[in-house]
Amino acid sequence: MASEEWNVKRLIEWTTKYLSKVSVSPRTDAEILLSHAVGKNRLWLYTNFDSQLEKETLAKFKEFIKRRSEGVPVHHITGRKLFMALEFRISDKVLVPRPETEELTERAIMDIKAKGWSKIVEIGCGSGVISVSIAKYVPNCEIWAIDVNPFAIQLTKENAELHGVSKRIHVGEYGIEPLSPDVVISNPPYLTEKEWEELPELHREPYEALVGGKDGNDVYKYILERYSPKAFYFEIAHPFRKSLKDFLDKKGFSYEITNDMSGRNRIAVVKKDGNHLDR
Repeated sequence: MASEEWNVKRLIEWTTKYLSKVSVSPRTDAEILLSHAVGKNRLWLYTNFDSQLEKETLAKFKEFIKRRSEGVPVHHITGRKLFMALEFRISDKVLVPRPETEELTERAIMDIKAKGWSKIVEIGCGSGVISVSIAKYVPNCEIWAIDVNPFAIQLTKENAELHGVSKRIHVGEYGIEPLSPDVVISNPPYLTEKEWEELPELHREPYEALVGGKDGNDVYKYILERYSPKAFYFEIAHPFRKSLKDFLDKKGFSYEITNDMSGRNRIAVVKKDGNHLDR
């Protein structure tokens, strides 16, 4: 295809139709990949519908579309993801941040500010989006971001530097963090082994970041038994898994389950001492 035949508007329309076979958000994917190819934000696309791409840029965009059509997540192609209105570097070696994780982070930030908490531990930091966002929006806090994945540790350090909060975020493996902080927050791997087998569309992301053992609860149990914070903040599977509920009840935890914007059980705020949660 000759570049003069393809302006921005036509490229978006054609690509949206083409990607509809492999994506649940083909228009968004088309815009993200095109803006990445031209090195502009998505607003630029809407103010330059008649602009035509140079041959080199068009070739780059075509390669992006080819990779997306093969199932590569769009943010693995760009290496960038917006989260909490901040841009983060990401990698195919860590989990791509989801919108529901933003809701978990927003809830934690709200409570941290309201209660004056300052010592935060994140378990399974991945790209660091939760820890960096909390540090960015709660200037007086100190955070320990923990992961067993060396790529996650390095990426979290890079994102902390990128957003100017590296002095307040300690990144590393288990053992550097306090065991009785104010808050422990985590979006742990919570798929069951069976669920993983039934969701091949997720197989391009790290298994260990998604699967929490046979019943999906291994990491929750480890965290709940290791730490003694004032409150735990977890992302959970929908619906609230009975096996996790049974564990919390058996151990005497009190908990509050709230829904995400889609109306799905997604956030659990848990206390270890069994007292009722403060609303």
